[in-house]
Amino acid sequence: MNNKNKVIVRIYGQEYTMVGQESREYMQKVANYVDDKMVHIARNSTKLSTAMVAVLTCLNIADEYFKLHEELKNMEDESKKPFEELEKTKEQLVATMADFEKREENYQEVVTKLQEEVKGLSQNIECENLKTEIENLKEVLADKEREMEEMERKNDELQKKVLDSQIKYVQTRKELDSFIETFDDRK
Repeated sequence: MNNKNKVIVRIYGQEYTMVGQESREYMQKVANYVDDKMVHIARNSTKLSTAMVAVLTCLNIADEYFKLHEELKNMEDESKKPFEELEKTKEQLVATMADFEKREENYQEVVTKLQEEVKGLSQNIECENLKTEIENLKEVLADKEREMEEMERKNDELQKKVLDSQIKYVQTRKELDSFIETFDDRK
């Protein structure tokens, strides 16, 4: 369906009939904007003809359009950055989790070995040697626990980065939506 709206507008003292699919209010808003621009230019340069006022108005509106278009492009580029950072952070998190799981396996192996050594200790004649080994294994276990704590700390940092990236994305998206709404209101 081609619902065409028709409205008579006044621009710089001339009446024009506008026909379009946009609402009458929108077409009137556009016409008022052009009229305001032409009146402003005519007030600042009283010796210009109507055609010159119209051309200068077109140039001013085109200038506004290109600046806003460039600003929108820049904002779109900026809005992509949080996604890219989020993807990098996710990749780091996956790698960290894989490393953490590997270290967890090693830790479990050490614990199992330690438990087996403790069981065999009561049966082993070389009790002192086993005690030394147990102490060494305890140190290894303590080292592994420290490594695990460090991995957990890194994991927490990465999760914070993910959250910060998500917050930055939401803020950027709100700014972009606000800008688009403001841009649409100017039309």
